[in-house]
Amino acid sequence: MSILNNAIDSIIVGVEDYQINTHRRLISSTRNIYAGILLLFKHKLSELSPKGSDEVLIKQKLLPHKNIDGKLEWVGRGNKTVDTVQIKERLKALNIDVDWNRLKKINDYRNNIEHYYSQESKKAVESLISSSFLLIRDFITNHLDRDPQELLGIDTWKHLIDIDEVYRAEKNRCNQSFYFLQEMKTRLYNAIIEYSCAECGSDLILNIDYNRSVCKSCNYEYEQEILYENALVENIYWRHGEEEELISCPDCNRNTYIVLEKQCQLCSLSILDVCIRCGSEIRSDELEESYLDSLGLCSYCMYQVYKDD
Repeated sequence: MSILNNAIDSIIVGVEDYQINTHRRLISSTRNIYAGILLLFKHKLSELSPKGSDEVLIKQKLLPHKNIDGKLEWVGRGNKTVDTVQIKERLKALNIDVDWNRLKKINDYRNNIEHYYSQESKKAVESLISSSFLLIRDFITNHLDRDPQELLGIDTWKHLIDIDEVYRAEKNRCNQSFYFLQEMKTRLYNAIIEYSCAECGSDLILNIDYNRSVCKSCNYEYEQEILYENALVENIYWRHGEEEELISCPDCNRNTYIVLEKQCQLCSLSILDVCIRCGSEIRSDELEESYLDSLGLCSYCMYQVYKDD
């Protein structure tokens, strides 16, 4: 059976697993759909591999070989095929455009649903399938030059569209419920709409009022302060790292102060980040101490002041 047939079968089985909606089948759904996407990528690499190269572009092991004309060629050897990292590297090298951020999101959902969440939520899987639908549609259309409805079959295609439409409508409703953050605190708003419930993995978080929000999948209720902190920690610490550093706010004691924004996203505290004595920038790990001591000094100037005392 060809790689393409395997890819389509995996996606179809993944959709069928989702419809059965049992504990095991929801986990199986995420595995099969993600595997199907990777197989679509491998099929493209196989298509682009030169004839007689033993599908060189999908093989992990590559060896040099001289053809009958004495020219050096690379051929694949062994049964091990490329992993996700290698697939990405080779597609990028061939200028094949893929939404890699979306693929990462799909993989994160798959991994979290499979390993971390205490209950496998159908709505969490809806989010994965919705993201997968867009990636599958675009790749089949743009890079395989095929009609995705024809390739996947009318029934599977319709189910994918229906799941995507239901999820998008609910997601839009949830996003709109945080409208009051969109202009004043856009970084916090963006973090919240990307946040996935720690209980079930769904990103359908609905604001009830200024103090509470609820996950529409498992009904877990969040205090607003905790939701804001969790969303910022997940979005900045885990996804972006130190370039967009988040520190503890000295006033509200939550990890909600964005250094680059110069403001706490919860209580709106703003800390002076330029030393009033020497004019140098106060490092992010010194901001809290500088504020609490009410001196507005960098660590060097603070040392000099206390030394003189």
